[in-house]
Amino acid sequence: MKNKIIQISIIIGLLFSIQVAATPIKNIELSGLDVIPNSTVLSYLPVNAGDEITGETSDQIIKTLFATGFFSDVMVSIENDTVYVALVENAHIKYIDVLNYSDKVLNSDTVNSTLGAFDLSSGKVYNKRSLFETISAFKAMYIAEGFYNVEIEQNIDLDLQNRIGIELVITEGKRAKIGSMNINGSIAYPEDELLDLFDIGVADNIIVNFFTDKDRYTDKALNKGLEKLRNLYSNNGYLDFSVSSVNTSLSDDKETINIAIEVTEGAQYTLGNLTFSGNLGNQSADDLLALFSLNSGAIFDRQQLVNSIQKINYLYADQGYAHVDINPITEEDSASNSIHLNVNVTLNKKAYINRITITGNTRTQDEVIRREIGLSEGGLYSASAISDSLNKLRRLGFFSNVTLQTSRLADTPDKIDLNFVVQETKTGALSAGVSHSQNFGMSFNAGIREKNFLGSGNTLNAELQYSETYKKLSFYFENPYFNNEKHSINYGLFASSIDDNQVSQDSYQINSTGFSFGYGVPLTENTRLNAKLQYSNNSIACGSTFASAGYELAQCAYDSRNEIKLNLNWTENTLNHYMYPTEGASNTLNIDLGLPLGDYQYIKIDANHRSYKQLNNSLTLKLTGDLGIATGYGSEALPFYKRYFGGGSGSVRGFKPKTLGPVYPNGNPKGGEFSILGSANIISPITFIDDSENMRMSVFVDVGNVYENISLDLGELRMSAGVAFAYMSPIGAIGIYTALPLLKKSGDVTEDFAVSLGTGF
Repeated sequence: MKNKIIQISIIIGLLFSIQVAATPIKNIELSGLDVIPNSTVLSYLPVNAGDEITGETSDQIIKTLFATGFFSDVMVSIENDTVYVALVENAHIKYIDVLNYSDKVLNSDTVNSTLGAFDLSSGKVYNKRSLFETISAFKAMYIAEGFYNVEIEQNIDLDLQNRIGIELVITEGKRAKIGSMNINGSIAYPEDELLDLFDIGVADNIIVNFFTDKDRYTDKALNKGLEKLRNLYSNNGYLDFSVSSVNTSLSDDKETINIAIEVTEGAQYTLGNLTFSGNLGNQSADDLLALFSLNSGAIFDRQQLVNSIQKINYLYADQGYAHVDINPITEEDSASNSIHLNVNVTLNKKAYINRITITGNTRTQDEVIRREIGLSEGGLYSASAISDSLNKLRRLGFFSNVTLQTSRLADTPDKIDLNFVVQETKTGALSAGVSHSQNFGMSFNAGIREKNFLGSGNTLNAELQYSETYKKLSFYFENPYFNNEKHSINYGLFASSIDDNQVSQDSYQINSTGFSFGYGVPLTENTRLNAKLQYSNNSIACGSTFASAGYELAQCAYDSRNEIKLNLNWTENTLNHYMYPTEGASNTLNIDLGLPLGDYQYIKIDANHRSYKQLNNSLTLKLTGDLGIATGYGSEALPFYKRYFGGGSGSVRGFKPKTLGPVYPNGNPKGGEFSILGSANIISPITFIDDSENMRMSVFVDVGNVYENISLDLGELRMSAGVAFAYMSPIGAIGIYTALPLLKKSGDVTEDFAVSLGTGF
C-alpha cells in the first residue's frame, strides 16, 4: 500500500512539472539580421507568440531556419518565456560572372539559364553547394563536347557588407581528337561502311577534316552515330541486333580518345505471314495489304513497317476515325528466321469537330485564316482536310510557322477541338532609301509593299523608284477573296521610264503610262486561272545608233504606240511552305497577248516549274525549269524591250546579267524570242549559325540560254555550278552566290560573285 502511494505521488508530481514547463511564448526576438527583413524570418518560424514552449522548440527553430539556406549559424535561447534567436546571415551575391568561354560549348543564354537553374544571380543568397553544382554542370557540358581538360577557377570576393562577388574563369583546353575508332563483331557489313554512318571518326583527309572537324569528339555525335547503326540493322531484318559495349579511353594528356564499339548482329529475319484482324470498316484485307511496303518473304524492315502503319492510320483518319488504334502483333518463327505479322485494327467512334480556334494571329484577321481551313465546326474529322488546311496557311506567306493542337472533350470523346497556332512574319515593308539591282544599278525608292494589308489578306503595293536608267511610279491592289466563291480582283496604275544605255551611249528611252484590271477564279483546290486586261501608252525615243539599220530601225520609226494586252495566268501550287518549301511543286503558265485593238500584236508564253523533294531532315532537292516563247503576229514584230535576256540571278548564274543570247553589231545584248533555263539545287539550313531560321545555303547547277528565234541549239547552251546563300532579312530577301561557268564560249562575260535583293529559295 505504501509503494502504491509513492508511485501515485511521483506520477502527480511529473504531471504537475510538465504543466508548469509548458508555458506559452510571450515574445520572439531576432538579432543579427542585416539584409533579410524580420517579417521574412518570422514567417518561416514553426512557432508563434502564444504557442507553448516545449523541450523541442529550440531544435525545431534551428532546423527550420537552416533549411532556408539563408543562414550560416542559428542559436536559440529561452528566458522568461521569451525566445531569443541569434542569426548569422549567409552572404548575398553582389555579382557573378562567367569569363573566358568561347561559343564552342557555351553561349550567354546557356550560361544565364544554368546560373538561374541553381539560383545564382545578383541579390540571391550565396550557397556554396549551389556554386559547386553549377561548376559541375558547366564541366559536364564541356566533357560532353570532348573538352576533357577543362578547368574552372572560382574567385570569391567578400566585402565588409557581407556581399560576395564571384568570378568563374574557364580554361577550355583542347577538344579531344579521335586517335582510333573501331567496330567489332560485324559480319553482314564491312567495318568501313559502318564507320561512315558516324559524323566523327579518324581524320583520313586533312583538307576535308579542316572544314568538318570529323576527328573532334562529342558525346552527341557518338550517340547519333550509334542510333544510325541500330537503324541500319533493324531496317534490314536484324531484329536482335545490339550494341554490346562502347569503350572509350583517354590518353594521359586527355587530348586523344580511342573508341571501341562491340556489336552483336544476330539472325536476319524475313516477313512471314501478313494478316489483318479487328474491325476493318469499309476496307478489305486486300485494300490494307496494298498500302504495305513489306511483302511476305522480304527482309523485315522496321521503318517500312512504321511507314505502312502510318498509311493505314491516315486512311482511317481521313474517314473520321481520329482515334483508330492499329496494333502490329509479331510472332517469331525461329525455325525459318521469319516474323509473322498480324495487324489488329480498332476503329473506335468517328470523331466530329467541336470547336475551331485560332491563336497567335496578332495582325491577320481570323476571317483570313478561317477561309483557308477546309473544315467546319460540327463536321466530320478528316486528316487530309487538316493537312490541306495547314499547307494552305503556310503557302500564304503570312506566317513563319503554322501548327495544329488537338484536344478531346473529356465528357464527349467523339468530339475534337482544333486550335490552329500561327506565328506572324513580316509580309511587307515601308521603304525609303537606297537599294541595288544588278540590272539598274543604284536606285532611290520609297513606298509600301504589303501582301497582308492591315491583316486583311489583301495585297497593296505603292512604289516610287528612281535611278539613272529606270523610273517608276505605281499602285496595285488585289483582293484574293472578292466573293464567297474565292474569286479575286485586282487593279493598278503605273507610269515608268526606261533609259537603256547598255547597247550604246544613247540607246533608247521608253516612257509608259497605263492601268490594269484583273479577275481570277479557282479551278481546283490547288489551281487558279487569272485574267488581266492592261492598257498602256508607250512613248519611244531612240538614239541615232539604235535607230539605224542592224538595230531597231523599224520600231524606232514610231514615237508613240498604244498597247492593249490580255494576260492569262494559270497556276498550280502544292508547296508545303511559302518561304522555305521542302515538298510539293509550283507550276505556272503565263500568256501575254497584244490585242489588235492596240498598235502591238504579239504573243508571249512563259511556262515555269518549281519542285521540291526532301532528301533527309536537312537537305532538300529543288528542280526548276523555265521556257519562254515570244513572237509578233500579223505584220507586227515583237517589241524589242519585251525580249528575253539571259545571265545573272534567275537565269544562268556565273554569267553577267543580260549578256547571254543574241547581240547587236557592236556586241551588246539584243535579247531573243526563245529562252530555256533549268536548274538543280540542293538546299540546306545553316545549322552552324545561331538564329539562322531565315537563312539557307545551296549548291546548284544552272543550264540554259536565250536564242534569237524559236529554235533550240544544244551547242549554244551555257552551264555553271556554284554555291548560294539566301537570307530573309527585315528589308526583304537577300541573295548571294558564287558561280563557276562550266560551259562557256569566247566573248562570254562571266561573273563569279553577285549580291542581289529579292532573291530567295
